[in-house]
Amino acid sequence: MSVALPSGNNVIAGELRRAMHRSHALRSLGLALGSLMVGTVLFRHRAPVPVWVLLALYVLVWPHVAWLLACRSERPVATDRRFLVADAAMIGVWIAFMQFNLLPSVLLAVLFAMTLVAIGGGALLLRGTVVQVAACGIAAAFDGLSIDLATRLPELLAAIPLLVVFPMALSVIMHGLAQRVRQQNRVLREMSTIDGLSGLFNRRHWEDVVNALLTARHRPQAVMLLIDIDHFKRVNDQHGHTVGDDVVRMVGAMIRESLREGDLAGRYGGDEFCVVLRDAGPDAAEQVAERIRSRVACALVKGVTGLHCTLSIGVAQGRSDFRNAAEWVREADAALYRAKLSGRNRFVVAS
Repeated sequence: MSVALPSGNNVIAGELRRAMHRSHALRSLGLALGSLMVGTVLFRHRAPVPVWVLLALYVLVWPHVAWLLACRSERPVATDRRFLVADAAMIGVWIAFMQFNLLPSVLLAVLFAMTLVAIGGGALLLRGTVVQVAACGIAAAFDGLSIDLATRLPELLAAIPLLVVFPMALSVIMHGLAQRVRQQNRVLREMSTIDGLSGLFNRRHWEDVVNALLTARHRPQAVMLLIDIDHFKRVNDQHGHTVGDDVVRMVGAMIRESLREGDLAGRYGGDEFCVVLRDAGPDAAEQVAERIRSRVACALVKGVTGLHCTLSIGVAQGRSDFRNAAEWVREADAALYRAKLSGRNRFVVAS
């Protein structure tokens, strides 16, 4: 099992770009749909030209200005949230200019509150609400404190696109975010269990799953292979640690390719690997050990002419008296020691 782990900086940059695009799309859509409803109310109240100019600039220009400024900011998410607070102020202004027309005013306030909660939670909602109420009061005073709560049929019809389309768009975005969170959680789980160099389980997770196997009520027959790269220190000393890393990657890949679904393979140390073959007897284990050994012995290390590596492998049958992975490893390690004394590049079965 392996997982490609992207660069942390690339992940963060990609997430920020996606967040800014989502915000831009949501702001543009919301303002376009809302302007139809607001404009219908303003038309009935014969709003003056400056109000129409303000509405046009807010709907046609502001979403793109906010997006550009946020993208160029050192802290784009924080900047965009400040812009959302500014949007809250403008919502208050339009409510006042619509003379508190009941349905459009409530619809604007509620849908924007949903947006604030979805993006920033209760803290952003509180900030936005305070600013919105203050801006509404100032704009209402400027407009002469005019109040007309009645909603006419044209205004009701103009509210329908905002009422239907915007919540659906917000739901789609939140569903996409939920999927992204699930995917990132899966990657994080893999990062916490997988050794990034070999693509096998890291030692801690490997020991956990093997210990769970040993304490299972119905313990399957199993065999352990403890694998060591012969003269690995010499490879590092003569060719450098980069080549040593390539050797670990190569051996890890060949171990993975030689196993079945359900076998447990981990990187136990710098140049040691440990494999538990589930539902396997001694004969099958010897075949797997020989397959891994011969494949590595025949392979050339990438980027170094003529460099071959070999493996020494200790094989130990599982026993009912093994209480944990460490006891099983000790028995396999004794067999591995005998393989090294016998000349390396071989496997030895524990007696």
